[in-house]
Amino acid sequence: MLEPVQATAAVTGATVRLANARVEQAVVGGTVRLGTSTAVPPGLWMLDTPPGADRVLAVYAPLRAIVGGWSATTSDGWQKTAATPQDGSTLFNFETVREWFPSHGHGQGLRLRVRIRASSGAEEGRTRRGFTYRVGTDAPMEVLDAHWVDAEGRRCTMPLPDIQLMAPPRVPRVSDYDEAIGWLPPNNAEIWSLAGKIHGQFLLLNAAQQRTPVGRGLLLEQLALSVQVLRFAGFSSNQLYRVLIHNPLVVAIGQWARLQRSMRAEAAKLGLDLGTDAAIEWWLDQQGYDGALFERGAYPDSAARTVVAFRRSQIAAIQA
Repeated sequence: MLEPVQATAAVTGATVRLANARVEQAVVGGTVRLGTSTAVPPGLWMLDTPPGADRVLAVYAPLRAIVGGWSATTSDGWQKTAATPQDGSTLFNFETVREWFPSHGHGQGLRLRVRIRASSGAEEGRTRRGFTYRVGTDAPMEVLDAHWVDAEGRRCTMPLPDIQLMAPPRVPRVSDYDEAIGWLPPNNAEIWSLAGKIHGQFLLLNAAQQRTPVGRGLLLEQLALSVQVLRFAGFSSNQLYRVLIHNPLVVAIGQWARLQRSMRAEAAKLGLDLGTDAAIEWWLDQQGYDGALFERGAYPDSAARTVVAFRRSQIAAIQA
C-alpha cells in the first residue's frame, strides 16, 4: 500500500486560529506585531456596541494561495502606485481597500474601512502587475489608513481598534504537503480505490499543482473505454491511475455556475469575498469535501468525467 507521509507547513511565520475556518491562518501585517488568536474576523461580531480601541480586528488581504506563499494581481483588487528606484532595482507598491464588518444586525452597522499597502521588488526596467508574498521573506503589509463608516458610507469619528492583517484561510492542498504519488499493482490499486467513492481508471493530466475551478488541485480524466480497447486502437500511454477520495463534491452538468454563486455568497458573509479560489477552497473545507468529481460535460473545456484531487496521496499509479 501507499506509505503515509507527514504534512509540512507551506508558509512559516505567525499563525492564529480564528473562528471562521478550520485551519491555522497566517498573519501578514497590520498594527499588531505579534499574532493574537483573539482577533475578531469580519462577520462574527455579535454585540450591539461596535468594537473599541481595546479590541483586535482581523482584516483579510486579497491573496491567492500558490506554492510556498500567496500571489496578488491588479485583477484581485490591488492598485499599483508609485514605483521607487532602489539600488539598481525597483520597488513597486500596491494598495487595496478592505472592510471589516460586524455580523448582520449588530455593531450598529458600522464598517471599518482599511487601506493596505504591499511592496514588491524587481530588476530595474521591469514592470509588475502583481506580486508574490511569503511570510518571513517579504516585508509585512502595512495599514496606511483606517476609519469607520456608517451604513451610508459616511465617515465616523470613533476610536480605532488594533488591526491584524491576515492571509485568507489557507486550506492545505497538493504542494502544501510533502507527498509523492505512489505505485500499486493493478489488483491492489483497484482494491485501494474501492475504499473511496470514485472508481475506474484515470489519466493524470499534469503532475504539477494546477489552478482548477475548485482551487488548487491535480486533474485526472476518466477513461471511457477499457484499457484493452484503447491499446488495440493504438493508445500509447500505459500509465494509468486510480484515486482514493472519500467525500467528493459531485457536480452534474449545468450545476457548477449556480453552486459557485452560492459558495461565494456564503464566504462573503465572513469577509472572504477574495476571488473564487479562496472562497471555494474555504467552503469545500468547511463542508468536509476532500476532492471533486465533475460528471461528463460539467467541467469547463472537458467532455470526460473529471476528478480534482487535493493531495498526491489520493492518487496511485498502476504498475504496468
